[in-house]
Amino acid sequence: MFRCSLWAVVAASVLLSVGCGFQPGASQTTASVGGGLAVIDLDQVAKEIGRNTEINDSWQVRKNALDQALLKLQNNFNEQIQAKKAEFGETPSDEQKQQLANMQRDGQNKLVQAGRKAQADLEQYRQQMVARFRDEVRPYAKKVAADKGLAIVIPKNEGFLLSIDPAVDITNDVIAAYTTQKPAPTSAPQPAMTPPAPQADDVAAQPQPTETR
Repeated sequence: MFRCSLWAVVAASVLLSVGCGFQPGASQTTASVGGGLAVIDLDQVAKEIGRNTEINDSWQVRKNALDQALLKLQNNFNEQIQAKKAEFGETPSDEQKQQLANMQRDGQNKLVQAGRKAQADLEQYRQQMVARFRDEVRPYAKKVAADKGLAIVIPKNEGFLLSIDPAVDITNDVIAAYTTQKPAPTSAPQPAMTPPAPQADDVAAQPQPTETR
C-alpha cells in the first residue's frame, strides 16, 4: 500500500524572499549626475503593502491543489494493487507475488517522480509571483533612487552588505511612493491558477481503476 502523500515524498515550504536579483538599473536623468547605490529591503516592502500575504496565500492554494492531485494518484495506485490481489486470490503463485512486488515498486517510484514534478511546479510558481512583485515595485524604486541622485538599486541583504548608510536606504520612501501613487485596481485580483493534475501516464503504467471522476 502507498501511504505517502506529496509532502511526505518531497518536503516543500514557502519562505518569502523577494530581494534576490533586483536591480532596476541606472536612471537616465541622474546616472551621470550623482551615481551611487541605493539599497532597498524588498521583503519589508512586500510586507508593508500586503504583497507577502497575497503571495503566500496564492502559493498555499496551489500547494493544496497539487497535494490533492497526488493524493488521488496515490489512492488510484492502492486501488489497483488491491484489485490485483483480489484477482490473484488468497494463494498467489510465486510469479504473481513477483508481479505484485514489481507493481508496488514501479508505482512508488513513479509517485515520487510526480511529487518532484509538483515541487518544481510550486517553486516555479513562487518565482513567477515574486518576479511580478519586483516588476510592480521597480518603477517606484527607480524614481525614488533617481530623485536622490542614485543610479543603481540593489536589494538589502545582511549576508552581502556589511554596512549601510541610512541615507541610501530607500525602503521607506518606496513604500510611501507606492502607497500614495499606485492607482486603485479596476477589478478584483484573479485567483491563483489551479495547476493541472499529474497525468496517469506520468506516474503509472498500470490500468486505471474502473471508478473515475
